[in-house]
Amino acid sequence: MAYLDSALGDFIALVGEQTPAPGGGAVAAITASLAAGLVAMTGPENGDEVTALGRRAAALADEDAAAYTTVIEARHSGLSLPEALTRATEVPLEIAGTAAAIAQRAAEVFRSGRPAVRGDVATALLLAEGATRSAAYLVEVNVEAGGGSRELVDIARGHIATAVAARELAGGRAPVPVDH
Repeated sequence: MAYLDSALGDFIALVGEQTPAPGGGAVAAITASLAAGLVAMTGPENGDEVTALGRRAAALADEDAAAYTTVIEARHSGLSLPEALTRATEVPLEIAGTAAAIAQRAAEVFRSGRPAVRGDVATALLLAEGATRSAAYLVEVNVEAGGGSRELVDIARGHIATAVAARELAGGRAPVPVDH
C-alpha cells in the first residue's frame, strides 16, 4: 500500500517503527506534499500546479522507501550497492527540487498579501524549505556513501538556495526568518 493511502496515524506509527523505511526521505516528501496542500487550499488559482507538485512529492515518499530498502538489500545480498545508492540519491534530489518549487509557489501566494491565508501559506513555505533542506542533506549522505557524483550535492544545494530565495521573496516576513 502506498503511504498516501495510509491513514495519517498509521503513517506516523510506521515512521516510529524500528525499520529502515519509511525514513527521512519519505517524511520530507510527505511534508512537501502537505505544504503543497496548504498552498492549494488558498484558492482555485493556486491549485492545479501546486496540487501536481504535491502529488509528485507524495509519490516520492514511496519511491524513497523503495530505494532505501534496495540499498539495505544490496548491502546484505551482494547486489550492486553503487547502483542502489545512486537511486537512493536520485529520489531525495527530486524531493528537494519538488519541495523547492512548492516553496516558490508558497512565496508567490504569500506576497499576494491576503491576510486570511498568510498563516497557512507561511507554514507551507517553511515546511517546504525544511523538506528541501532535509532531502538535500540525504543527497549529500548518499553521495558520500558512493551514490553518485559531488555534482548531485551541488544541485541539491541549488534547491536549498531556491527555497531560501522563496522565503526571501516573501520579504522575510514568514513567521520566523531563518538566516542560514
